Amino acid sequence: MQKTTAENGDYLSFGDRNHGLSTMLKWHEHNQKVLKGDIIGITDENTSITKNCIVKVNQTSCEDFSDSTDQLKHRVRHINYWKAELERAIKDIDAEINVLEALRQQVKNAMDTLKIPEYISEECLDMRRNRMQSDLIYDEPQEELFTESALIENVKRLHGEMLRDIENQMKMNVAAKTALEADWGNKYLAFKYESANADLQTKSEKVKDSAGATRLSEGQSDVTSWEHYTVNALQQFKSAIDKSKQLRSKVEAVLINSTRDLRSQDVKVNEALSSRIARTEQVKTELENQLRLTLVKIVETENILETLHDEIMKVSQRIQVAQTRLNTKNIRPNVENCREGSLVGLLDEVRDLNDSMSLLQKRSLETEKLRADLIHERSQLENEIMVKKKTIYLDNERCLFLRSHFQSAEKLCGF
Repeated sequence: MQKTTAENGDYLSFGDRNHGLSTMLKWHEHNQKVLKGDIIGITDENTSITKNCIVKVNQTSCEDFSDSTDQLKHRVRHINYWKAELERAIKDIDAEINVLEALRQQVKNAMDTLKIPEYISEECLDMRRNRMQSDLIYDEPQEELFTESALIENVKRLHGEMLRDIENQMKMNVAAKTALEADWGNKYLAFKYESANADLQTKSEKVKDSAGATRLSEGQSDVTSWEHYTVNALQQFKSAIDKSKQLRSKVEAVLINSTRDLRSQDVKVNEALSSRIARTEQVKTELENQLRLTLVKIVETENILETLHDEIMKVSQRIQVAQTRLNTKNIRPNVENCREGSLVGLLDEVRDLNDSMSLLQKRSLETEKLRADLIHERSQLENEIMVKKKTIYLDNERCLFLRSHFQSAEKLCGF
């Protein structure tokens, strides 16, 4: 088709009315440009790219959110594992502290109970110092009582050392428990926060912008040091509880052994006292028998002395008669004063009576001395019997009675 003049750009000359008008060609070019502008294609391309970007971003953000959530849940499980370990450790150390506290009280009870055997032993030693004269000796009961006293002092020292060891161990246990509880408290809060983080969703009420949240804090621990801190606390707990159990075994063994030794020594002291009492009773019986025999002999001696005195009196009277006869003969007159047989007989009689008198007086002196010796013997026997009675009273009525209150093995162990 042949183009028109207007299309060709040929303008008719119509004067000023055509001034400023464009050509049809430019109009067609303009329309084509408007109708076929690049903005639609660019928009379509942008839309396509944007949709792909949205899909990619959504996919990436969902994956990142899922990964973060999984990591948070893993962290929650990790924290919960150590928190559970700490809870078990706290429960165990708390139980150990209670058991050790009960043992500490048991040792204190044993220390208080030991005061009774100590008093009994010292009182028995003091009472036996009141024995009299010949019985105030270092005998087997005295030796056993000294042994018991030394044993009690040794047990007192062991009790004091055990109590100090228990109290020191209690401090270690409490320190371990404090460290565990502090770490557990931190784990509890971390578990709470991390659980909340793991459950947090985009539509949660707590979600908000937090400026600077991506900035790492100074002094943050890493996973290794974080775990190492809890492992150290658990190792401190393990060391404390192992030492505590070893100490409890040692203390229980000491309590049992010391109680056995005390009870065994108590039996030895009682046996020694009983044996000594029996021997003293035997000697006292022998002394009493000897006293009865001595009293009989004193009576016999006094009877003999009385007989001797009577005989001496009779001999003295006979001497007087003989002397009177001789005096009478001596006053005979002159040749009648004769040395005849009766005179000689009287002289012999006086001589014999004087010899008899000397013999009787000698026997009387010896018998008097023997009576004095018998009386002294009686006095000694009575004194010895009194001494033995005092010893028997102290050992039997006082010491053995007092020792009947010796504490039982259960009480000596602190129960």
